[in-house]
Amino acid sequence: MKNKKTFYLGLIASIICAVIFTWFTLRPGLIGTFHWHVGIKCAYIFLLVTAVLPIIFWLLSTFIDKKVINILSRVFSIFSMCLWIIAYVALMILPRMKIDNTGLNLLSQKDVLPAEKNADGAIAHYAFASDPHWGSGNSNAEARTAIMKQIDSRNYDAFFCLGDISEVGMITSIMQSAVDDMRDNLKNTKTLVIPGNHDFIVNGYPAFKQAFMNKGDKKYFRMDNGTIHMIFLFMEWDDAEFSKLQEKWLIKQLEEIPEEDTVIVLSHCYITGSGYWDSTAHRFWGDIPGVVKRLCPILEKYRVDLHLSGHNHFFEFLEKDSVDYMIIGAMGGKLDKDLEYHSEYSKWLDNDNFGWLDMKVYPAYLELTVYKYDGSVLTTKRVATK
Repeated sequence: MKNKKTFYLGLIASIICAVIFTWFTLRPGLIGTFHWHVGIKCAYIFLLVTAVLPIIFWLLSTFIDKKVINILSRVFSIFSMCLWIIAYVALMILPRMKIDNTGLNLLSQKDVLPAEKNADGAIAHYAFASDPHWGSGNSNAEARTAIMKQIDSRNYDAFFCLGDISEVGMITSIMQSAVDDMRDNLKNTKTLVIPGNHDFIVNGYPAFKQAFMNKGDKKYFRMDNGTIHMIFLFMEWDDAEFSKLQEKWLIKQLEEIPEEDTVIVLSHCYITGSGYWDSTAHRFWGDIPGVVKRLCPILEKYRVDLHLSGHNHFFEFLEKDSVDYMIIGAMGGKLDKDLEYHSEYSKWLDNDNFGWLDMKVYPAYLELTVYKYDGSVLTTKRVATK
């Protein structure tokens, strides 16, 4: 070994780049992004190249003592090492900048599921919405605010927001705006928020955790109260996030719940739904084969009563075999128009109006009402429970 400086520089750069690149690859939600955004996948491949080049030229310089190879080894080692250190520092610091959620009326994962019997016989009364997309120039802030004010005026036991709070998860100023608006407009309503795919963008999860989660909270969890059970899944883009470990956990939860109880499964990503053709991803934002294949048999086997999700920006009721599904992604994010794919399981769809879902839980059924942001009724549906 004639050039020890080149050797050790290449070795250090190779280790640093490999470690940081692996850490970056393991960020929650990243792998699912590749299925839907070719541009992000190409950027990832470029980053992979920058991580691999120092290793290649370090190995070459170790076994081939030529001046040009040594020079290239030093150049790529310094360039890639600096690039990845800067990226790591940015990805660690930016989503961890302070978010003040003081005064936010949050419901904890560890709490008993709120359920207070109503005069009309309902044993619980909940509101659900998804995809408000703070920070997007295309979102409807007026409708979003009106929805929160309507929800806060109706004495719900709790409000559940199913993700895509921020347009770009790592930008804490956007997440702070969301927190401020929710603090101002949901003063009287316990609120639980789960993350969506946009909340994970560019390592956005630390920002989301600051805003809406407590220490020890998990990506997937279960909440109960008597005969009512809600199971929250970590599924952002598609089934890429639905690991085998999570699948086993879901089955275990469903096996533990008495067959006659009411079971609602929730996630950001839908299981079945209509959609539009994404020319960038070269696939439909509709029924996702992997999700349908993996999730539907489980929900059907254990007779889940209802699955709720967002992700697509409209309202849709669907029925597949014994399970009811609903997409509720109309809390302010730009509505999905010109739908080119209509699911064979679809029973009702509205992609013209912003709003939220009202749910009353009765011993033998769920009473679902879809409200427009101004408080007018769009439709109702009764779902028989076990």
